[in-house]
Amino acid sequence: MPGRRPTASQSPGGRRTTGRAAAAVPPWASPRKLAIFGALPKGSRRAPSQAAWVRAVQAHPEVAALRADAHRNVMRVVWVLARHADWTELVTRPTWAVLMARTGLSRSTVAAWLAWLRRAGLLGTVTPGTTVKYRRGTACGLRDDGRGNEAAEYVLAVLAPAEGRADAAGGCGKPAETLALAVTGSEGKGPASDPVEETRTPSCPPEGGMSSRLSRAREAVPGLSDTGWWWPRAVTPATRRDALAAAYRATAEDVTLRALSPRHVRSLLRPVWQLGGTLADALFMINHRPDGTPWPYAGTPRYLPGWVRHRLAAWLTEDGRLRPGVELPSRQKAAAAAKVADELAARRAERAELEAQRAVDVADHAARARALLAASPAAAAAMRRRSLGIAPRSRWLPPSGSTA
Repeated sequence: MPGRRPTASQSPGGRRTTGRAAAAVPPWASPRKLAIFGALPKGSRRAPSQAAWVRAVQAHPEVAALRADAHRNVMRVVWVLARHADWTELVTRPTWAVLMARTGLSRSTVAAWLAWLRRAGLLGTVTPGTTVKYRRGTACGLRDDGRGNEAAEYVLAVLAPAEGRADAAGGCGKPAETLALAVTGSEGKGPASDPVEETRTPSCPPEGGMSSRLSRAREAVPGLSDTGWWWPRAVTPATRRDALAAAYRATAEDVTLRALSPRHVRSLLRPVWQLGGTLADALFMINHRPDGTPWPYAGTPRYLPGWVRHRLAAWLTEDGRLRPGVELPSRQKAAAAAKVADELAARRAERAELEAQRAVDVADHAARARALLAASPAAAAAMRRRSLGIAPRSRWLPPSGSTA
């Protein structure tokens, strides 16, 4: 009616609203996007791409301080999650079977690293995995709801910049309280699923409905599988692709080399591989002198490429050849192993000769014993009785025909 004020349950446009303080949900805030943004950990935002997320995990201080085997395991899990992520929503949902098969790790190890990624703010759980037996409304698996087993969904997240955590409304063009109200569904109440920090706006969703901006191409290494970059330590890289894979493993096993890119490490270690050296040779030559003694620890190098060249200069000349009297570590080990094998073969031949001589000596000793026995009259009589099958008479038994 004209001139009548709208009631509390009626909006100025004539639409009725529900709730004590309901707000209009913006068109870009679909339920799917709200679930993804609500799953982001506090102080984190959605990763711009898979490659950016992998780099963010590698740059995490706790990852940089991990031991080589732990760093290898977490990066295996990270690569599988990244390569199964959707390019539009940055949501990944590999199953447990896929994670264990493509990483080669046990279920407990995969679960431990997934939990660490969530605690570090690098992974958010959009929907937890469920099975028919434990899903609500299935009567412990007696009633089939037709959904089957559902894999968990995770959103790839990176830590948000410090200056953008307090107020990110200027970058998105949408007020932070609007999104917070749309996620929670009510004013002054907690969120419907996971808590969202109200002092920060999650990643800005793409404009224009569900159409997303193009994601940047991830940095793919040719010839590498989902399990990572684990080039065998005892194999010499033959091609540039093999050398890049070996450089990836070198950066994973050596903490100092992680500050360089794998392509830079491949360039620095190329002289070693051109001489027929293996990955183990390159790592040994960086950390040890030609006499086998380790280099003393001198702190973090100021210029890492020069530090690597200085370490290799103790083994190689300026033209990339081995210095006089210096051999590759693998060849030194092979020569030492061959020497040990020759010594063992010589010892086995000597023992066989002694065993043959022992058999000859035993036969000689038996012949001499028989000659000595034949020289004794009593022994000769005993040997004749034994040859005739006459049992020896016991000295404690009375002679035959006598009475007690």
